[in-house]
Amino acid sequence: MKKMKKRILASQNVDYCKSADCQDRLGDLPDCLIHHILSFVETKDAIRTCVLSKRWRHLWASVPCLNFTSKSFARLVDFRKFVLWVLSHRDSSQVKVLIYSRFGVDYATDQYLLNRVIEYAAVHGVKEIRINLQAKTFGSPPVEIPLALFACRSLKMLEFKDCHPTNLSSPIGCKSLEILHLERFSMHPAAADFSNPFASLAELFGFTTLTTLHLSSFSLCYTGIDCLDPFRNCVNLKTLHLSEMSFQSDLNPRDFVISAPQLKNLSLMCNRFKCKIIVAAPQLTNFSYLYSTPCAFFEFGLPSLDGLTIDIHEPHDQLEKSHHKKRQETLHGLINMLRGQCNAEAVKLSFCTVAVTCGTAILLKPECLSFSKLKSLNFGVGSTYKIFINNLDHIAAYFRNCSQHADFEIVTI
Repeated sequence: MKKMKKRILASQNVDYCKSADCQDRLGDLPDCLIHHILSFVETKDAIRTCVLSKRWRHLWASVPCLNFTSKSFARLVDFRKFVLWVLSHRDSSQVKVLIYSRFGVDYATDQYLLNRVIEYAAVHGVKEIRINLQAKTFGSPPVEIPLALFACRSLKMLEFKDCHPTNLSSPIGCKSLEILHLERFSMHPAAADFSNPFASLAELFGFTTLTTLHLSSFSLCYTGIDCLDPFRNCVNLKTLHLSEMSFQSDLNPRDFVISAPQLKNLSLMCNRFKCKIIVAAPQLTNFSYLYSTPCAFFEFGLPSLDGLTIDIHEPHDQLEKSHHKKRQETLHGLINMLRGQCNAEAVKLSFCTVAVTCGTAILLKPECLSFSKLKSLNFGVGSTYKIFINNLDHIAAYFRNCSQHADFEIVTI
């Protein structure tokens, strides 16, 4: 009886589906939406979807994202065969994004495979390329950046991780690149310009067209002039992020200048520059800083601080007592960015900024800073967080004394 009951219920379900004309909702999705979904997975997994139905059999061949990762293969030779097979069996549709991650041996990179992948993407109008060539243990094996990458007019965004290029100059250069991310991009000693460690990068990628530049984990050589101003020709640069940057020896430039006429967002994280950092950016609206070295101090040349958001962080670990004086010099420099900015009417300091600068700003005499127009100072500190900041009332009174307006307002949100 139980078996008969199950058969009756099963037949009823089938009849219901037929009567309701049930269809596969996933299979009914338009190709463009399926392509978008498959763009978030590796190409190897996208190809596996061809077994779902006859309609899906060839959809992988037109997915606009190529995502090759060697970690999905037991052997590098299998990864190589797979990539070449995909390039030969894919249709002629556009490749919008190329992700190529080859985690291999310490002494060699498959130069032929990298050339083939870049050439294929360039021919098919690629807009975004992400390359990761991390070695098996440490560092990056030497590689020559394919010329097809520099000749690609459609390329807008480029990311290199763990790359040790042997060619740091190109007769072509990237002409249309807007966003550039370089992480652990070690420059070959024979090709690098030690007098200006950024000059070779600028020549290679064409800094003049960039709107966004991220440089991370760089160890720079420097034997040049006292003043280093690497971004002065970046006329379109709006966002600059520098993190974990340092010079290889104690020889540092006297002044490290960050000047760009359209720069709006500046982020300096965990850099170890033992020199003065001069910021001259007339359009700056967001400044973020993570204090990491006690030897850096700042000088700001900004025509107005109106609308500027200042976000200063500090590591949780306590600094050595010998560094305490240098730490004060650094924080004094950050606070002194307000000095002489008489045209500013509204400035915003983040919660972390208030926490870091408390106890340091009150050491300065109020007459050191004078604001004839400063009407509002936004601490960005909610009532819940006030208990974590010592001397908040002192620093509020300090900035209030700097203003000549009787109705000067301290805003805490």
